[in-house]
Amino acid sequence: MKLMPHTDCSEFAAIDPAGSVQKIMDGTLRAIGSIGARRLSMSDISEISGVSRGTLYRYFASKEEVLAAVSEYICSGFEKGIVEAGEGISDPIERFRAVMRFYGRFTIERSPEGIFEVEPAFHLNFLRSHFSRHKAAVQYALDPVLDYFEELTGSHVDRDIFCDTMVRLQLSTLIIPATTEWLTIWNSAPDRLCEWALQIAGQHAEYEKG
Repeated sequence: MKLMPHTDCSEFAAIDPAGSVQKIMDGTLRAIGSIGARRLSMSDISEISGVSRGTLYRYFASKEEVLAAVSEYICSGFEKGIVEAGEGISDPIERFRAVMRFYGRFTIERSPEGIFEVEPAFHLNFLRSHFSRHKAAVQYALDPVLDYFEELTGSHVDRDIFCDTMVRLQLSTLIIPATTEWLTIWNSAPDRLCEWALQIAGQHAEYEKG
């Protein structure tokens, strides 16, 4: 049973009160990190997830179905989490900070250091096939922030380019792991961009006066 597109494991809640699917997803991620997707077997998934083979086969008929579900699980978790990170925050810069912090944490937690080297093909395929969804989720979360920047500067922000660049920057940490310095730069981006926007706004005001 594959997870359908744009869903997460919550669809199993009514029929999976023990949280077996969640265990399978988390266990499979750990297994990919230590064994790799190609060498992974259903027995490995069962053992590392801590569920019986009968329980595993109740939800998934093959390893391929499990891997497809894991990909959807990661992407849906990102889409849901990044939207919730900024939800209810009216101040645009605080919202921006919350979204950036979530994105930084998510990348580290869902792709622990070294996992890319174990199974690069699986990760490359995931990143390429889900890139547009990640970018759309980032833009949705940051639309109120970009509205604010446009209003402040009186200039149009190309949202597609902005979010495309953000996602590519963060995904680069899967190849070159984020250092403390990088995380500081990443998390301080909202303040830097706010300073930039205020400078542009000031220049526009001076120009109009002149």
